[in-house]
Amino acid sequence: MQVTHIVLLQFNPDVTPEVREDVASQVKGLRESCIHPDTGRPYIVSMRAGADVSIEGLQNGISHAFVSVFENTADRDYFVNKDPAHIALVQNVKHHLAKVQVVDFVDGKFI
Repeated sequence: MQVTHIVLLQFNPDVTPEVREDVASQVKGLRESCIHPDTGRPYIVSMRAGADVSIEGLQNGISHAFVSVFENTADRDYFVNKDPAHIALVQNVKHHLAKVQVVDFVDGKFI
């Protein structure tokens, strides 16, 4: 069962547009740089990302969204807890971020 992993970012107010673009590109690049230890190949099924364009005014400071799909919970768990590319990126960019929200779900599973 596939797992959808949503990451929402709010940057610190002093972060320049260039740094925001660089951070967003690095996060989007995880699709290619995260390599599964057993297969030696990228394992993120898909990733979509972008800056907020909502007209609803309910963003509460969130400006960027990243939506990744993993084939199963084991791959998602490896990504979150062990993938060296992901862990290094988090350590490298976290000082630029005021808030990070993460929500994971399995499509159609409500309980």
